[in-house]
Amino acid sequence: MSAIGWANKLLFSSAITQGAIYVIRPMMTYRALELNATAATIGFIAAIYALFPVLLALTFGRIVGRVGEGRFVIFGTFFIGVSAAILLFADSLAILAIGAALSGLAHLACMVGGQTMVALKSPTDKYEEHFGRYTFSASLGQMLGPILATLVAGSTGVIPKSTSAAFALALALSALAMVPVISWRNDAPTVIARRDETGTLRAATNLLKKPGMFAAVFMSLAISSTADILVVFLPLYGNENQFSAFSIGVIISIRAATSMASRYFLGSLSARYSTKQLLVTSNAITVVACAAMAFAPNPWILGTIVFIAGFSLGVGQPLTMSLISQLTVPEERALAVSTRLTGNRLGQFVIPAGAGLLAAGSGTGAVFIGLSILVASTFLPRGRG
Repeated sequence: MSAIGWANKLLFSSAITQGAIYVIRPMMTYRALELNATAATIGFIAAIYALFPVLLALTFGRIVGRVGEGRFVIFGTFFIGVSAAILLFADSLAILAIGAALSGLAHLACMVGGQTMVALKSPTDKYEEHFGRYTFSASLGQMLGPILATLVAGSTGVIPKSTSAAFALALALSALAMVPVISWRNDAPTVIARRDETGTLRAATNLLKKPGMFAAVFMSLAISSTADILVVFLPLYGNENQFSAFSIGVIISIRAATSMASRYFLGSLSARYSTKQLLVTSNAITVVACAAMAFAPNPWILGTIVFIAGFSLGVGQPLTMSLISQLTVPEERALAVSTRLTGNRLGQFVIPAGAGLLAAGSGTGAVFIGLSILVASTFLPRGRG
């Protein structure tokens, strides 16, 4: 892969696969509502999305260093399409859960492959810039996906006319995302992963003992879980408050758009402010914004709050990626990426299930208060560093 070629292909494919995922995620909530699911069930399905990634992320981190980052991106892209096909015909909550689980696993494969590629191929002094561009491309897909989904699905008010049309769109997007990366099918790993006789779990535990590593992984967990839960529970919040499906799709896209904007300027921000200053400030804004969402009386105010939250949430993820890459040597980076993603998926598995129960008992607004508390907990000291 040429120095420029691999990056352009990855960014293009990443934008489209994220678009497909962000078609799938909110539409799974609407399909669940069509199937008369409760808030608790919707939270459970959201948790299922992250279940297998929690179990397999560390294993993926070991395998990608031997199979190759490019092949992992290809596998993930292919199975996003398979999951979209399953969801297209999901006529029961059980099949919906199976499609959710497969889409989560496929998304993980794309992320492990893509993030490992950036971590290994980027110069160390360009991490913030390159991870900013990578996450910028992801935000582009996350912005366009929900809007395209609601346009294709149509709307009868608070529920889309055809979630099947949206899942068909996700299938088409995954096929398009395969085009720039299919040439990587025969590529070897950039750096062969270190073989550790102590086992994957123990090796990951040892990584977490490095100064600053656990704090970075926990912060990544909190930020990613917050962004993920917004995608799942904003449709439910809109349904409870009679906001149209189109307005919720636009609001989800607004979150992605402002995250994209913050990532575009991350290189300039990093040159002026320290990583700690950026993380503390952005997380403080997220805490206030998430709490405010619980009291939004109409889509306009909710959209304004999400606009602010999207900008602050967009800063945290690339900065934690950069921190984790800087704390490890090249042979450890595939495992470090998967350790971070394991933390993310663990949060995205445990927290949605709890959020669903909270929403069932107290309304979806209580979920946003819980997210505010979660992000606020990142200010607590966590081990060394």
